[in-house]
Amino acid sequence: MFYKIAVIVLKVLVFIIFDLEVYNRENLDNIDGGLIICGNHRSMIDPVILAVSTKRQIHFMGKKELFENKFLSFLFRSLGAFPVDRKGVSLSAIKNSLNVLNKGGILGIYPEGTRIKTGFDEKNAKSGIALIANKAKVGIMPVYLDGPYKFRGKLRLYIGEEKDYFKNYSGRLNSEDYTEIGIEILKDIYRLKNEGMKWK
Repeated sequence: MFYKIAVIVLKVLVFIIFDLEVYNRENLDNIDGGLIICGNHRSMIDPVILAVSTKRQIHFMGKKELFENKFLSFLFRSLGAFPVDRKGVSLSAIKNSLNVLNKGGILGIYPEGTRIKTGFDEKNAKSGIALIANKAKVGIMPVYLDGPYKFRGKLRLYIGEEKDYFKNYSGRLNSEDYTEIGIEILKDIYRLKNEGMKWK
């Protein structure tokens, strides 16, 4: 209930502050079951834009520092977010992620791990998303958010299609495989910017 009320309030605020256009919204709204949604990350507002762009709840990972304040921790957890330690392997974050996906929920992750404003760089790709998706046996959907975060700025959210990144792999995957898949995911995210220009 808290999440639904919060999203309604955020939708009103986003409508007032920004000029948001969502492309291929049905790709996300029509998906049943567990799914990982991955996007580029430029601002702390990114999760808000994603949250108000679909009728389904998205559970986001957030850096653990955001949860150190008791009030913010309560707020974020009420919205379905959970902390992750970006400095190492966060077993609790992996466990929480699998819990969300195994219950048929949507997990939102920014594969670059931090805010990036310089564009695509495969060195920023992280392998953790591929590991989680493989363990949960779910698909991954890339999205790309473009436009300026300013009053009445034109924001465009391009939603791609759910993709199986493991169909060309067999047997047990190793760290190199997961890294390779992580790079492919990131490429698909940034590819949406160019493809999205054709959807207008």
